[in-house]
Amino acid sequence: MFRKILCATDFSPGADHALRVAVRLANDANAELVVAHAWHVPAIAFSGETPYVPALLEEIATDSEKELAKVKQRALDLGAKRLSTQFGSGIPWDRVCSFAKDDPEIDLIVMGTHGRTGIRRMLLGSVAEKVIRHAPCSVLAVRGGRDGTKMFQHVLCPVDFSDSAHYAVELAGQLAAADGLGITLFHAFDVPVRFSAELPPDVIETVDRRTAALLEKLATELRGKVTVPVTVRTRIGTPGSQAIHVLEHEVTYDLAVVGSHGRTGVSRALLGSVAEKIVRHAPCPVLVARRRDS
Repeated sequence: MFRKILCATDFSPGADHALRVAVRLANDANAELVVAHAWHVPAIAFSGETPYVPALLEEIATDSEKELAKVKQRALDLGAKRLSTQFGSGIPWDRVCSFAKDDPEIDLIVMGTHGRTGIRRMLLGSVAEKVIRHAPCSVLAVRGGRDGTKMFQHVLCPVDFSDSAHYAVELAGQLAAADGLGITLFHAFDVPVRFSAELPPDVIETVDRRTAALLEKLATELRGKVTVPVTVRTRIGTPGSQAIHVLEHEVTYDLAVVGSHGRTGVSRALLGSVAEKIVRHAPCPVLVARRRDS
């Protein structure tokens, strides 16, 4: 499933929860787990009347290395089987992406959605958001509050039938617990307000039937690869908002898997609007699926 998993940490409680998930995923896939940290002192720290001195910077680096060693031991205590660490200085999101870009075997980054800044749940921490936008591989954004040591029991996979969405379906099948509630392939189609009153009901019904047929085709292919139930759902409305509504009102879902961009062909460096909305507002972990370039 995964060859090597990079877990980024800033030593916060959210990062510890992400570590628990990363250890479990790495063990399930027999993948190496790389725990990474990048320490950084903003440039503004050097512009005041009492700028940072080299001795203080060295102390910060030393303390960060000690904390990373503690996280490594924590991963071992959680049962990590194949484990290494990466340590560096620089802007955290950029260094995390660099760690992944420099090692072509890394095909998943796991990290908390917010760290020590305590930013609100509805907004991604700036580090997590930038990693998701610029990483060369899939990124799992983990929110705390659920037991990260268990397989994902119920997976929602919003699809728009793009190549990215097909890869998301593939990963959803690999991550869903064999004894869980299954996978739901979900599609919402939006009818522009200015046209909604002019469209005859049979047009919407036809689109709905065709969408359901396409979803069922994907579901049939997926059922041949997994043992859990695979269901399909369609809704009318804005895709991101409809997916969030399902996740918030049906609390059994403990993972959403979404493509990194859709059929609009948006640049890989920018999230598609649906993926971005789901990552920002979902109450559960979200895997942004991005197939690593070979």
